[in-house]
Amino acid sequence: MLGLYVHVPFCGKICDYCDFSAIKVPNYFHLEYLDLVNCEIAHFTDTHPGVLNRVDTLYVGGGTPSLLLPEEISCLYEILGSAGVPLRTLRESTMEFNPESCDAERLAVARECGVDRVSIGIQTFDGALLNRIGRSHDAGTGEAALELLTGVSGLRVSADLMFNLPGQTLDNFLGDLRHLSDYPLGHISFYGLKVDPHTRLGYRIAQGKESVDEDLYAPMYRQGVELLAGRGFDRYETSNFAKRGDESLHNLNYWRRGEYLAFGPGAHGFFGGVRYHTPEKYAPWRNYVKSGFPQDMLMLDPIGKDEALAELVQLSFRTREGLDLAELHEMGREIPEKVVLKWVEKGLLERAGNRLSLVGDGWLFMDRVVEDVFLALIPYSNLE
Repeated sequence: MLGLYVHVPFCGKICDYCDFSAIKVPNYFHLEYLDLVNCEIAHFTDTHPGVLNRVDTLYVGGGTPSLLLPEEISCLYEILGSAGVPLRTLRESTMEFNPESCDAERLAVARECGVDRVSIGIQTFDGALLNRIGRSHDAGTGEAALELLTGVSGLRVSADLMFNLPGQTLDNFLGDLRHLSDYPLGHISFYGLKVDPHTRLGYRIAQGKESVDEDLYAPMYRQGVELLAGRGFDRYETSNFAKRGDESLHNLNYWRRGEYLAFGPGAHGFFGGVRYHTPEKYAPWRNYVKSGFPQDMLMLDPIGKDEALAELVQLSFRTREGLDLAELHEMGREIPEKVVLKWVEKGLLERAGNRLSLVGDGWLFMDRVVEDVFLALIPYSNLE
């Protein structure tokens, strides 16, 4: 499967916890961005003719893609279609929306462009918490956006929450999750807050003006998983939950080490055995495009055998399918039985047939399990 990610870097407001490649700019930058991304895509089609015709999934993310005006959304998809992306026959076409820019007109244009899946960032229904983390919408706007999206026939809707926010209690988070899952959604994601010291929230925490209770992380995660399981949402990746058949195909492709193309500032891709990303900030990316796409402005990371092994172990354990030992054997490695038994006996790993997957608190201690397994790998004894 071949994926395509397009990064729209604009936000109406930068959230206090955000460390992504996003900027707040006047609207006239939107047209410049569309011209630049058109040039970037045209350059790719010139150097890789026919590849965009093979795209299976499309994800337009940000930033806030829904900040674009309706005619600008239409223009972006026209650019993609003209370059050969089969917008009408994609297996999945996702666009991210934020509540404050989720309206009927933008949604109608997105649907006309072939969008069949929307991901919306709710984060919390608590108005005080929304203010505390610097979100630009209020609780009522989040509710209205969900009502609008879930009222559209044939549209798959995913919604995001955050947990372990400053001042957030366990009951508060579970109440958010319970309320969100009352909506007719097929997919829910929840993410623990990671505080970057260079963000506004990070500065406040460093100054002692805010604090995060790290002891709440584990019970919030455990009980959140349990609550969603009771409502028919299966954890298919560490932070992602779906009713059967509603998993994100685009994101599954990431975790299965499939190829995906990427356009826009700071967009990450994987193609031809090389992981790459464009300049992170808007101005350097603009210079990259206007300078004729010099390769020395790209971050390139060729994936050799060792890197592929590390990715296989790390990414596989993020998913409910876990690590395929047959695939590991094909790469010439196996896990010593004593290492497997150690984690199975601790109740953190489960073996089912030819697969190893995390169970119980294994999801919380994933990094520790992954590191131990990877460092213990030995040559596969049956390798010829």
